[in-house]
Amino acid sequence: MTLQQIKYIPGVAECGSLNKASEKLYISQPSLTSAVHELEYEIGFQIFSRSTRGVTVTEQGKQFIQDARSLYKNYESLLKKYTEKEKKTFGVSTLYYAFARTAFVDLVKRFSPEGYDFSFREMKGEEIIDDVAEGRSELGIIYLSDGNREETQKELASKKVIFHHLTECNAFVYLYKDHPLAEKSSISLDELSDFQFVTYDRSELNAFFSKEVLERRELTQAITVADRSTVLSLLKSLNGYTFLSGIIGEESDGDYIPIPLKNIEEDFTRTFELGYITKKDVHMNNIALTYIDNIRRILHIAGFTC
Repeated sequence: MTLQQIKYIPGVAECGSLNKASEKLYISQPSLTSAVHELEYEIGFQIFSRSTRGVTVTEQGKQFIQDARSLYKNYESLLKKYTEKEKKTFGVSTLYYAFARTAFVDLVKRFSPEGYDFSFREMKGEEIIDDVAEGRSELGIIYLSDGNREETQKELASKKVIFHHLTECNAFVYLYKDHPLAEKSSISLDELSDFQFVTYDRSELNAFFSKEVLERRELTQAITVADRSTVLSLLKSLNGYTFLSGIIGEESDGDYIPIPLKNIEEDFTRTFELGYITKKDVHMNNIALTYIDNIRRILHIAGFTC
């Protein structure tokens, strides 16, 4: 098992395709395929299931990918500490938001001539907090809601990380354009009962619904995936659906649409407070401020008040 293989595996999972991953990782597809096969042979189980549509992560593969990401993060931190002391870096860790990617692309275009080493990571909320707390990223993009606010604020405080408000938004159902419910102006949970729920992280449901609703609607019975491309594939092929906290940026996928989720609980609102997090007592530099300005611009174009 090599560090290079450890780096390749999460990349394949994120792309959902060996061909796409080979382009992203700057390696030929035969070499990438060989590296994955060799690693699977060494550890004794398949990390990916292959089909004509691409690859999906196996159950055993999910845990391996999580451990591989953690190991490679530690390697990057060690490398940065001892070999790149003078290198200018800027990193963002975020939930799976199109607007965050769009803002980052604009930033890279502007600051690349200054010799920055950039990083952009999409991950779960608790991982984002860890990234910022441990200095792997200067900024993190997360949200607070009635369901996760208390727990998240405790986590932020314990790790000396501060939440900064950006805007508010509501809950949406995300569907493929040809889904049977795609023409509706809003969707209730009852209408979704016959369709397959897909998610990155089941624990995120606590931010959308109360415990009683989760148990009554059996929303915990979901397909859990590790990357965005697999989510989109399942939404299309299975008439599946997922939940979003309401913000679609300039780069949103035209084949997938957000539809407002009807409120079914009078005592539990699904309003989300979007914001960014920074390490306590660390002042934001020019590149970080520019990134946040990019986000505010995109949100303003999309009709949100910042």
